Amino acid sequence: MRTTAARGVRGGRAGLTAGLLLAGALVLSACLPPKAAPPAPATTPLAPAPARLTVFPGPTGPVATPPWWKGDCDSTDNPGSHALGASYRGVEVCGPRPSADHTPDVLVRFFSGAWGEQEWECVELAMRFMYLAYGVSPYGANGKDVYANYTTAAGGGLVKIADGTPGSPPAPGDVITFGAAPSTPLGHVGVVESVTMDVNGNGSIRILSQNDTADGWRTLSVHNWSVDGTTAGVGPTVGWLHKP
Repeated sequence: MRTTAARGVRGGRAGLTAGLLLAGALVLSACLPPKAAPPAPATTPLAPAPARLTVFPGPTGPVATPPWWKGDCDSTDNPGSHALGASYRGVEVCGPRPSADHTPDVLVRFFSGAWGEQEWECVELAMRFMYLAYGVSPYGANGKDVYANYTTAAGGGLVKIADGTPGSPPAPGDVITFGAAPSTPLGHVGVVESVTMDVNGNGSIRILSQNDTADGWRTLSVHNWSVDGTTAGVGPTVGWLHKP
């Protein structure tokens, strides 16, 4: 019994000593400085976004209503005609669309002796806009030829800017021409309404596009100063007529 008791006392002292040592270890560990945090993984700083390019449009403000029209979109002389929704400076994209809606063309002349235009083909929109906004007399051209066939003799003082020209993006009010494509063998033409681009020539433009989309709008991407008409299905971009 004594031996057992003695062992118990010794065991108790040993346990007490171990407990004190453990407590001391806990206290000491609490006083030690914390371990340094592992270094954060290296990251590549994000490149700043390219600055937005300032694009200066030609003349702004609404233009006159076409004097040869009788009713909105000439609906009296061309029954069933109506505005599709897209417009710029008061110039409306009209329909029905000859291609998609399978309606016949109606020949009009903006003034006596003028070159005739077909309502509501894409060229009619381009010629109507240039005549009302810049005083350009209509001239012979399919969609793909509006850029190439323009001469200063038609009036307006427009300049030609080839697609992909560095530092010379389209501007609101420009008339942009697209070449022949399988779906558009005669090409296409539209009027630039707005531009969103950076200084590297990347971004997008929105155009009025007649005999094309249901609402008359089309947005095209721009890469390295070149407007991507091919991917959009309107044909390769040729260039645009710009009013300085």
